[in-house]
Amino acid sequence: MPLLKSQAGQSAIGRVLLAAGFGAAFGIQNWRLAAYGFGVSIPWYGSLWIVVSYTMLGLAIGATAEFAPWWPRGCALGILFSIPSVFGLRGLGLKWAPYGVAVMVAGLVSALLVAFLTDHIVPCERRSRHRSRALHPPGSATRAKSGGSTMDEIRQRLAAEKAGLEELDAERERRGDSRFGKAAEDRIVWNELLDLELQDIDEHVSRIVHRRD
Repeated sequence: MPLLKSQAGQSAIGRVLLAAGFGAAFGIQNWRLAAYGFGVSIPWYGSLWIVVSYTMLGLAIGATAEFAPWWPRGCALGILFSIPSVFGLRGLGLKWAPYGVAVMVAGLVSALLVAFLTDHIVPCERRSRHRSRALHPPGSATRAKSGGSTMDEIRQRLAAEKAGLEELDAERERRGDSRFGKAAEDRIVWNELLDLELQDIDEHVSRIVHRRD
């Protein structure tokens, strides 16, 4: 389905750009904190490095959203991107304590916040789950064994998902919050679209194989 691929691609690009914007914002704030809060004399290239490194941190967080949840991704990338800045302190004649510790903590906290905000504003399905679903489409084992249709299973799944969406709508109306359960609703809709796309691919391949036979 071209529409599904297009929307997924736009979502990924938006996620990366959003994370990069968050990273740049945290970079500016940390630069201001170091320059005015701690009274550290930072040359222009040092200030530029702080903003650019945090922007790159945001890009990395946004680009790796499909591979891991927000907190392990934020921890790993926050520490990784803080290491060059810690070594850069020696060039400014600053000591490891307390400035090196402050740089590590600032990088770690900023990365966690960027990852948390990005993943909750633009949620995504993990790549491992996509791969598993692609390798084992819903009902593929049943189709292989029976060699027939799985319409009953599809109807049952659609009925369960419809009931879930109706429950979400009722809870939204009760709370008066139109955004309640939006992430869960998106997951249900996107999962069903992915199932349909995989089913269409499976049927297309089956038709090709039958024609060759």
